[in-house]
Amino acid sequence: WSQQAYIKATNTEADDKFLYPSLSADGNILAVGAESEDSAATGVGGNQGDNGAANAGAVYIYSRSGSTWSHQAYVKASNTGGGNQFGGSLAISGDGLTLVVGARYEDGSSTGVGGDQTNSGANASGAVYVFNRSGTTWSQQNYVKASNTQNSDFFGATVATSADDNTLVVSAPNESSSATGVGGNQANNDDAASGAVYLY
Repeated sequence: WSQQAYIKATNTEADDKFLYPSLSADGNILAVGAESEDSAATGVGGNQGDNGAANAGAVYIYSRSGSTWSHQAYVKASNTGGGNQFGGSLAISGDGLTLVVGARYEDGSSTGVGGDQTNSGANASGAVYVFNRSGTTWSQQNYVKASNTQNSDFFGATVATSADDNTLVVSAPNESSSATGVGGNQANNDDAASGAVYLY
């Protein structure tokens, strides 16, 4: 083994915690989360110099050509909020075309896929964001919430995606239903922080 590259954020600052990597199967696309990055930018390619949203989080994407790595994209949530810690979990698909990013402290109260991102009525319920790549251009495809969104569930604490981009797995370690098995009752809260996993 020999070192091929030394990689830092494009807007390195103290305490950003640039430390959560995910690599495509062919080794050509690298995504790195920095859950405590502070920019208030939204979407892809925003202002990296802004520090208006403490601990909002960001993801940095790099691509490799031969043995040379270069920065490809600076990615933020579509509803960036201070303390959301976007990038605290992430996964890139095997083909490098899909990026999934968790923000376990996001406060949206919507449920399911594509809900209202502006409603912040469920503190630290958590959210997941799905991005797609076309060539070298990244764009957000979906905003994903649990089917039973509740305060402090931390939905998005961990994420995984299949190699073919067709399946997404999201954990919520503080979800409190006492249901067992698959497809149980999501509505009760009898077992605090028992945890749950959601498949999409």
